[in-house]
Amino acid sequence: MKTFVLVSVVSLALAASGFARIGDDEKQIEARYGPPGKDLGTHGDVHEVGHVWNGFMVVVDYLNGISQREGFTKPDTSPLSDQNVKDILAVSAADGTTWQEGQSQAPDKMWTRSDKKAVAIFPAIGKFLFVQDVNFVQPK
Repeated sequence: MKTFVLVSVVSLALAASGFARIGDDEKQIEARYGPPGKDLGTHGDVHEVGHVWNGFMVVVDYLNGISQREGFTKPDTSPLSDQNVKDILAVSAADGTTWQEGQSQAPDKMWTRSDKKAVAIFPAIGKFLFVQDVNFVQPK
């Protein structure tokens, strides 16, 4: 019985990792990150919502109810480790896609998803990793 429960919990966790990526709606995002912890307001056409998930604060930027950008940081805003970056990229890869490190303005880092629909940007400060639709423009 204990084995069945453990297998069920692991299966649910793995199934949840298949949900919520750039281009997904609010229900899919909530299925992955849980209910929003804070509504950060609307800036232009972009609605920002904060979540706490897996030891990260996640800010999701929605345009017309669709995730266009997700920003990840630690709650204490300490630098993200290389493993943190790898983990975030892994959960942000759509099924069947991979990330390739690309050209960026040094010392920042950038990756492009193999389907060319999303990019990840890791500013040199090292405290935030942003995954976003290639066409997303931050409102001013």
